[in-house]
Amino acid sequence: MARDVAKAQGFFHWELEFAQVFARGGFDLQVGNPPWVRPRWHEDVVLAELEPWFMLAEKPSAAEWRLRKEEALAMRSEGQTFLLNELAAHAGAVSTLASPATYPLIVGTQGDLYRAFMAQVWQHIGLHGSAGLIHPDTHFGGAREGTIRAAAYQHLRIHAHFVNSANWAFEDLNRSAEFGMHIYGTPQEPNFLHLSELRGVEVLPDSLTHDGQDPTPGIKHNGSWDIRPHRQRVVHVNAALLASWQALTVSPGAAAQTPLLYPVLVGEQGAIEALAAHSGSLADYSPMITRGYDEAGAKKNGLIRWGNQAVPELADVILQGPHFASTLPFSKEPRIPCRSNRDWDLLALSRLPETYVPVTNYVRATDKATYLSDQESWLGKPFTTYFRLAWRVMIPFDSSRCLHAALIPPGPAHIHGVHSMAMPTNRATVLNAGFWGALPLDYLLRITGRANLMTGEALKMPAPAPKHPLAPALLLRALRLNALTTHYAPLWTELFDPRWAGYEDWANPHWQRLKPLAADLKPAWEYSTPLRTEHERRAAQVELDALVAVWLGITADQLAAIFKSRYPQLYDYESATYFDANGRKIAADFNTYGHGQTKQDYLDLLAHLEDPDRIPPPEGYQAPFYKADREAEMRAAHEHFQARLDAEIAAGRWTPPVREAAQA
Repeated sequence: MARDVAKAQGFFHWELEFAQVFARGGFDLQVGNPPWVRPRWHEDVVLAELEPWFMLAEKPSAAEWRLRKEEALAMRSEGQTFLLNELAAHAGAVSTLASPATYPLIVGTQGDLYRAFMAQVWQHIGLHGSAGLIHPDTHFGGAREGTIRAAAYQHLRIHAHFVNSANWAFEDLNRSAEFGMHIYGTPQEPNFLHLSELRGVEVLPDSLTHDGQDPTPGIKHNGSWDIRPHRQRVVHVNAALLASWQALTVSPGAAAQTPLLYPVLVGEQGAIEALAAHSGSLADYSPMITRGYDEAGAKKNGLIRWGNQAVPELADVILQGPHFASTLPFSKEPRIPCRSNRDWDLLALSRLPETYVPVTNYVRATDKATYLSDQESWLGKPFTTYFRLAWRVMIPFDSSRCLHAALIPPGPAHIHGVHSMAMPTNRATVLNAGFWGALPLDYLLRITGRANLMTGEALKMPAPAPKHPLAPALLLRALRLNALTTHYAPLWTELFDPRWAGYEDWANPHWQRLKPLAADLKPAWEYSTPLRTEHERRAAQVELDALVAVWLGITADQLAAIFKSRYPQLYDYESATYFDANGRKIAADFNTYGHGQTKQDYLDLLAHLEDPDRIPPPEGYQAPFYKADREAEMRAAHEHFQARLDAEIAAGRWTPPVREAAQA
């Protein structure tokens, strides 16, 4: 019976088949590509062996499915036996993978077959043996995978993380699919070489032997995926490095179980350590956080309904993620009718009414008292009565920015795909809005692989100290980027600092053509209070990136490294972006066109730049043109803010907090 079951189910008795190998300790060499399969019961696939309808039918009803299933099992005498045998085999496989006796390392985790093969291979390695496997990396993340992760770190010698871009590796695999090449040995203290974001075979061995003399690569190069080898790609992972990563991720358990990070270059480690060493997280300031209305539950309970309409007041708006973007509370509004997330239009801030209220897809479905009574109460008031920092919960890593957070005024509610928070003071809320709008915190989410930023993870985010010397500069930029309408007038008046005019201006000398940053600002909000031109807003955004980097202790070189290694889309967009004398943007990539721009406008601009004396600028644009250069701009702004901070420290007006180094 044992032989029959083994033959039917594919059991392989390693110790019996290779007794002579195990008699001397195990295999010298093992190579393979184990199945990348998580056992799941797909009844439609099984039943399709009896009747193809189960795979061909499009969204059949439950009643029709049940009837067809009864007919298929009744028509063929062996049908029921076949179905039960398949179900028994599936249940047996799941039970085996969950067995603490057979696979103790993967108990409580996803029972993926590759993990079982991986654990089996480790058991079979001889005293001086090696193993090479190609399989996914899902065990390097996840809250329950600590045990198998620690074991993997002990066995690893080389880990190379690949992305299947343009199907270079596997034709039958998704182009965004990720997998790893793993060289394993016998257990030891964690000590292995780690390479990330590879999109070619030769980049791995060539990077291991590279002399380090060439320019460092990134993710993109000359418009294509960067497959240039370099020594800087090779990150040496040991116990000390895992400890620093644990400090960044604030992950529970031992440092040896820390989730794996994926820095593209060694130079990113300095930024990682600076982020990990920052003293003060959001949780230290006791923010009030809400997930708003549960979309399905609120509709079911009659609190909200699909409306897709213009509404008279901001209090009638129910925000969705596309409504806002990074440091931009009014980014898009849905069309009428709106059928999908593609049916949204970008807003031109230079033409935005001062009392603007966006079109909303969801509206209140009950009386106002009932609607408000269901909202979370903060200090006895509905959360919609506060100025809040709102953010999109989903973190898309394949975009130019993945953390979309903006300051929203009192009034709007939101569904649970958006979360919002208020700090104990409005000043603290705005300072955090500035922090969350900067590239270093965006990078934090990318490097830690957080697909969703829920309340628990949000509380771990670095938070700004209210009395930091750079707080006034951060406050001014955050307010001028976010306070777009009269709804922000009370906040502007409350936080206005008359000293801005004396010492705040653009940090970057490249932007001399822009109107001075703090010129003509008054305590009362005016239409000119917020930054509205595309050039001004981008300038303030770049300066936020540099300012927060200085605040966190990230050097200019480290800031440049994370930009080049982790922001391929942003790098591509800005390598072909210009601004005219009036602050209008004109770009090559349609994903980042300026307001009102066409493809022909960019072509006409290139012709003008090639022969400015004979060919006029594109219609509607005015020379001279300024070309974006984010790395140079961030370095210049970083130098300015670093000098300001150093001067405060030298004068004894600021003592930097003690940064605790991670311990192995």
